Amino acid sequence: MRRLQAVLLCFALLGGLAAVAQARTPKAKNGAIAFSAKRGGTRAIFTREPNGANLRLVPTQGRADQPAVSPRGLRLAFTRYGSTGSQIWITYLDGTGLRQLTSGRGDAMPAWSAAGDQVVFASGARGRRDLYSIVADGSGLRRLTTSSADDHSPDWAKNGRIAFVRGKRIYSLNPGSGAARRLTGGRQPDASPAWSPSGKTLVFVRGKAGRRDLYTLTADGKHKRRLTAIPGDETAPAFSPDGTRVAFAHTRGGKRRLYLAKLKGRAITKLPARRGLRARRLTSSRSASAAPSWQPTGLPPVLAAAGDVACSPSDPSFNGGEGRPGFCRQRMTSDLMLRSDLSAVLAVGDLQYERGELQNFQAAYDPSWGRLKPLTRPVPGNHEYGTPAAAGYFDYFNGPGAQTGQAGDRDKGYYSFDVGSWHVVALNSECRQVGGCGPESPQVRWFEQDLAAHPAACTLAYWHRPRFTSGRNDDNGDMAAAWNSAYAGNVDLVLAGHEHFYERFGPQTPEGVYDPVRGIRELVVGIGGRSRHALIGVAPNSEYRDNSTLGVAELTLREGGYDWRLVAAPSGRVPDSGSSACH
Repeated sequence: MRRLQAVLLCFALLGGLAAVAQARTPKAKNGAIAFSAKRGGTRAIFTREPNGANLRLVPTQGRADQPAVSPRGLRLAFTRYGSTGSQIWITYLDGTGLRQLTSGRGDAMPAWSAAGDQVVFASGARGRRDLYSIVADGSGLRRLTTSSADDHSPDWAKNGRIAFVRGKRIYSLNPGSGAARRLTGGRQPDASPAWSPSGKTLVFVRGKAGRRDLYTLTADGKHKRRLTAIPGDETAPAFSPDGTRVAFAHTRGGKRRLYLAKLKGRAITKLPARRGLRARRLTSSRSASAAPSWQPTGLPPVLAAAGDVACSPSDPSFNGGEGRPGFCRQRMTSDLMLRSDLSAVLAVGDLQYERGELQNFQAAYDPSWGRLKPLTRPVPGNHEYGTPAAAGYFDYFNGPGAQTGQAGDRDKGYYSFDVGSWHVVALNSECRQVGGCGPESPQVRWFEQDLAAHPAACTLAYWHRPRFTSGRNDDNGDMAAAWNSAYAGNVDLVLAGHEHFYERFGPQTPEGVYDPVRGIRELVVGIGGRSRHALIGVAPNSEYRDNSTLGVAELTLREGGYDWRLVAAPSGRVPDSGSSACH
């Protein structure tokens, strides 16, 4: 017995070491370049691969300029112009999730914080602009500079400092203290600072109109190097995510094009017609392209997960959708997700109380979690079936009367999909509604076939009712067969809701025996905002319990492993976190 325990401990330690090794964030790769260009008498935002392929329009529903790609490469902040001036807007790169972030009349030039949870921008009339920051959910507007000079063109570094232009010089700002330090001087005007991915170097523009060139500068302002010496104007530089190249606009003779150039080497004195050893042209002069921003790719996907979300509008604690302490906080938890670059939202059942009526989905869920509907992969809970056949739930996600769609087939509610290198399976734990959940039931047979057809190195499954809990509300044994199939199919992680708290279990067998080698970890994530449940004890293998926090579980699905974080709303505090390797 001692020898077996030693072997299991060895495996657990090796798994832990593997998880630590895997938890290192991979370096970003160079993706598409976002830029603005002429289109039909206005300006629009496009993306294009560095090799010139795959030109795509980003839908912005209005005149748009000055795109800024988020640090994980999924969202775009940009300036949109309309009858009330210019404001900062945010969208995913495919045009979904479009929303207005600021409400000033002269807001422009957005740039993301390194965490992607805030945006800095310039606001005011030209010549009298100052810098502001705002949380990506639209809260926390904060003035960063108050100057008689003109502060504009901000860019936010990995180390937290903001480079910007004040008058004709480049400054570096500590947004915490408000202290600004001048980085450049001399007789020539400077403009358009942009940080390298490491935050150790800036690229910027120096010179008067007609003779503007690019330079690099160390973050302390002490070491400068010329990058271009070309007739005409180089403007709006942006580093590539791997830090080896710069995208920029070049104007000469009234014609403006975008170019990409390698940093290493002497100053570039000539730009190629299409492609050269150091530089290549990305756009033609017909489009008058400007303001490039380079998309990072190759980073592991991040998901948010929670269940038990939105109160009925008739609930005494609904409070216009804002809720009250501990109750009806669906708006607050959804704000938390608006701050992140998410690849998917796993909505783990009981999404709309009390009976999942369509009108309640539209009145309560939609203005909160519905803002992330394009990313959402839902499963139904018991409250959804308070309406016969969960009609309100399926009508909301699939469309009125539609047989299939975002929530799967109407008579099933289970489906699967891939995220990054992971396979993800959504099951329906309301067993009486889908022909049972026994070993020979249609759902469990489908589950086994799906796992066999998708032999991914890492697999996640989720449904509403938990098998294991330190509370009162388990699955009554209904999902035992699904757990057996998950264990046999090497599923790594199971998520559930139903209990209105957060609980993390160690890896275990379907019978609840600790198994660090092939066991499945369960996270109970019924923390989406509805309310909180009591803990009545400590279940075997329960490693962490929290019934005071509403928020989401954030999962980073890496190649060969995963990280988890319990993120509390509204603060963003992280009471629980960790990493694990896949089987």
